[in-house]
Amino acid sequence: MAELGKKEQLVFEITQLEWDMFQHVYNTGGRASCQDNPDTFFKMRMSQWLAYSEEVLESYRADCVRAIENGDNLLWQKYARMMETTYPEEYENVKQYLPEISDESREKVEEIVKIHMEWDACMAEHYPNIRERGRVATTGEDDPAAGSSTESYLRCELMSYSERTRDLIYQETKEAYAQGENTLKEIIANETRFYGYESLDEAERKHGEIKI
Repeated sequence: MAELGKKEQLVFEITQLEWDMFQHVYNTGGRASCQDNPDTFFKMRMSQWLAYSEEVLESYRADCVRAIENGDNLLWQKYARMMETTYPEEYENVKQYLPEISDESREKVEEIVKIHMEWDACMAEHYPNIRERGRVATTGEDDPAAGSSTESYLRCELMSYSERTRDLIYQETKEAYAQGENTLKEIIANETRFYGYESLDEAERKHGEIKI
């Protein structure tokens, strides 16, 4: 087995920390099936983190370690915030336990989300068969049946990060956008490689042959 590079090791460590926190996320409907599927969890989360710099990874790993040492759970925070648009009554019972987010940080979160939604629309245009297998797109589509959208999921995840991690991701997102790059496309390309496809185009073609 090939030795992991520094970045890959950071990504694996982060995903392991997230998996450990995920095991302690409880919901009123009982344990979710995805909490018993580490293979999918690791593929999805590692795909995301591989798209960011080592500086981002080191900052977020510190977030995770600090949270666990303090008895906090960043994954719980993310899913609790997501309930605001899917289970608003339940959200009212937990929102008091969520950390406050400054107005400045919220503005940065919304800028990141706006860029990602443009990237998501681009993916839907060029890779529709892949995109249709993902979450619904916008917060306006959130409901208990459909679950949380790509927009809501990202917004709530960003709010679970430390201010330093958010700022670093904000900078990298803005830089990628200014250079005409698409970080979301990179994340999804990572996912397709984890599932054995050589490229996004191959995955798009194969998904088009499979009727859902």
